[in-house]
Amino acid sequence: MRILHLVPIAAVLLCTAAATTAETAGGALDVVEMVVAAGFDRENRLPEQAGEVFPAGTERLWCYTRVQGAALPVDIVHAWYHEGETRARVSLPVRSPDWRTWSSKLLLPAWTGHWEVKVLDPDGLVLASRTFTIVPGTTGGEDSE
Repeated sequence: MRILHLVPIAAVLLCTAAATTAETAGGALDVVEMVVAAGFDRENRLPEQAGEVFPAGTERLWCYTRVQGAALPVDIVHAWYHEGETRARVSLPVRSPDWRTWSSKLLLPAWTGHWEVKVLDPDGLVLASRTFTIVPGTTGGEDSE
C-alpha cells in the first residue's frame, strides 16, 4: 500500500513505502520515507523532482530514505536494479533513531526500462522498495515548461 504525502516546502512527492520492520541488534528498523528523484538539495537534505517516470538521458537519480528505530549504529544498503540485474549496492550508515540518508546512481543513456531500489537491513531483509521507469525516446536535463 502506498500513501502519498505532498511536502509543500520541498514541492516533492514523498512516498511512505510498503515496508517491513526489521528487528536487528541495532533495534527495530522501519523505513518511513523513500523517494527516487532526479535532484537532491544537499543543504536541506531533501530530494527534488521526485517521480516514478524519468526521461532517457537523465544522468543521475537519487534515492532518499528516512529510517527510524535504530537503537545502535547500523548499516543499511540501497540496492539498485535495472531489468532485474544489480547495477549498484551502496552501504549507508544509520547513526540515530531517526536518520535520513541517500545514495545516487549515474545512468547510462541505454539503461531505459524498469528499475527498482531496495532498502536492505544488515541481514539482507528488504525493508522497503521503490520502482520507477526510464522512458526511451526522450531526453533529460532541462524542463520543457
